[in-house]
Amino acid sequence: MRLGFLQDAYEQEGPFATVYLDTSADAEDAGKAIALRWRSAREQLAGAGADEDTLRLIDDELETPQQRTGHRGEVVVANANGIVFSDELPERPGDLTDDERTTYGPVPDLFPYLRMRGARIPHVVAVVDRQGADITTVQATLRAQDAAVEGEDTLLHKDGSGGGAGSEQRQQNAVEEHRKHNAGQVADEISKRAAAIGAEAIVLAGDPQQRELVRQDVRKGMQPLVVETEASHRDRNASGESLQQAVSETVEATLTERVDAVVSEFERERGEHARASEGWESTVAALQRGQVATLLRAVPDSAEQPANLHIGPSAADIGTTRAALTDAGVQHVREAPADSAVVRALAGTDAALVLVDPAKVSLADGIGAVLRYTES
Repeated sequence: MRLGFLQDAYEQEGPFATVYLDTSADAEDAGKAIALRWRSAREQLAGAGADEDTLRLIDDELETPQQRTGHRGEVVVANANGIVFSDELPERPGDLTDDERTTYGPVPDLFPYLRMRGARIPHVVAVVDRQGADITTVQATLRAQDAAVEGEDTLLHKDGSGGGAGSEQRQQNAVEEHRKHNAGQVADEISKRAAAIGAEAIVLAGDPQQRELVRQDVRKGMQPLVVETEASHRDRNASGESLQQAVSETVEATLTERVDAVVSEFERERGEHARASEGWESTVAALQRGQVATLLRAVPDSAEQPANLHIGPSAADIGTTRAALTDAGVQHVREAPADSAVVRALAGTDAALVLVDPAKVSLADGIGAVLRYTES
């Protein structure tokens, strides 16, 4: 997954308070229970050095938390100037240790969030017909925005009024031109919305013939992102459940294919001693040089890892030792939890993160990377 959606959080000045809170609403007194959990977390953050201004900002953010049935959670990151990131968790953070539930330090602690949320990709869903499309833009945080594109609704069908073969052919040509025109409008809107969110998939549903016309008109560089599903049509009275399921399955299949492709590429490059690194020392060094295209992290990870890494002001200022940065002229070197420092570096260098099952690929120390280039 690309981490560009986190970049704004890492461009802020620290220190940062990060809290993972159980916001489940299964009981009648859920509001009181959530308030008690936050009070405990607040005390932990204050004990770790969080200032009162930062804590009050989180107070306001959690004053009316989303209370939905089922096991839920919320992550909030704040500094003294405001909330820099927040999102709902698909489950309550019950598996986190106390140290992971609240942190106060130089960088946001968002690796547990990425681990819990699972693989998500920003994507665009378009249900098309001959007249237009219903388009849903889904960001990496799963916030969605709906829009409709309506093309011309005239001459979309033959009128059957006669007039001879020549007239019928001219009318058929006009119908086809209108369909192509409407498909072009839809494709243009899809392309704009996909570019705006850095979409990693474009899901087309609806009329099969119109889908093909739209697909052809999507920007050339985005056409490899397009996947199709047979689900649904533009019927306001039709249930969206089948479409939602089909889109979820399509996106999940796309994610699985891409993870498998990354693992295959990593194993191939590792076998050829080419564009691959593994282990903390070599992979962090590659991050510092901006070489990492995709980082692979084993989850869960039983391998030992450094508790902290050293970081500097810039995203690529990261090292396993202080000297790795000071020797490069970096000043104001600090320490940060290892995985949190890695996520910051990935977001700031436009690199992707793939969480992998250790049973599917063996990684030295639970970490490795596919590189953009080799030093040679």
